[in-house]
Amino acid sequence: MAGSISGIDWASRMPVTGTVTATSGDASANELSIVTGKTDAVGFIIQVYRANILTNASLKASMTAGVIKIEDNSATWVITAGDVINWIVF
Repeated sequence: MAGSISGIDWASRMPVTGTVTATSGDASANELSIVTGKTDAVGFIIQVYRANILTNASLKASMTAGVIKIEDNSATWVITAGDVINWIVF
């Protein structure tokens, strides 16, 4: 179990969340980067909705220094303009 959220550093342990909508530029680039502002994040969760349907199957996702990168995964899954990505980092 993680440490308690108390003491002077409690704010640094709070998760950060957001929503991003993919653009045609993201689709053309075959990737989308989300700068979360939480460079000390150690984990993340994403949900991708396309036409109001959850569609996380086969996407590639990684995080470095609080920047989440979502990429096409061959023909199995590709970023499409209008995809709505909900994210949380902690």
